[in-house]
Amino acid sequence: MSAVNSSPRSLSRRRLLQGMAVLSLSAACATLFPVEMAQAREGVDSNFSAVSAFLVNRPVSPVLSQRYYQALQRHVKDFPQRLSALDDYLAAHAFAHVDSFLQAVGENDPLRQTAALIIGSWYTGVVGEGAESELIAYSDAMMYLPTRGILVVPSYGGGPNSWGSKPASPQTNKGVTA
Repeated sequence: MSAVNSSPRSLSRRRLLQGMAVLSLSAACATLFPVEMAQAREGVDSNFSAVSAFLVNRPVSPVLSQRYYQALQRHVKDFPQRLSALDDYLAAHAFAHVDSFLQAVGENDPLRQTAALIIGSWYTGVVGEGAESELIAYSDAMMYLPTRGILVVPSYGGGPNSWGSKPASPQTNKGVTA
C-alpha cells in the first residue's frame, strides 16, 4: 500500500476555495430571496411536513412540502389555523397510525376535513378544485407509488383527469370550415 493511499485526505487550497465559494453563494441567495427564505421557514415552523408524514404514513419531500403548504394557504384562507388545530390534536392524542386518528374523529369533524385536504393534495398532486386548481406535483403525486416500478409515470400534463374538451373547428372569414 502506498503512502499516498494510507494518509488522510488533507484540505487543499482548491477545496477550501470551492467551499468558500459555495458558502458565499448560499449567503448571497439568502439575502437576494428573503421572501422565499421566510416562506420556507414558515412551512417548517408550522410543522406541516411532520403532520403530512403522519397523515400519508411515509416520509415526505421537504421541497414538495413547502410547495403544498404555500398552495394550501392560497386556496384555504384559514389553513394555518386549521393545520395548527390538527397538529395540536395529533400531539395531544399521540396516535400510532393515521387509521387510529381517522377512527377517533367524526366524518364531519373539521380536523378530519383538514386531514383529508392534506392527504388528497399529496396523493393527487393538486391543490384546489375546478378551474382554480393548482398543479404542485404530477409524476411525484403519491397516487403513482403503487405502480412506480411497473408502469412509467408520465411527466407531463395538467394533473389527473385534465383532458379538456375538443377544440372548436377553425373557421374562415366566410364561415366555412378550413
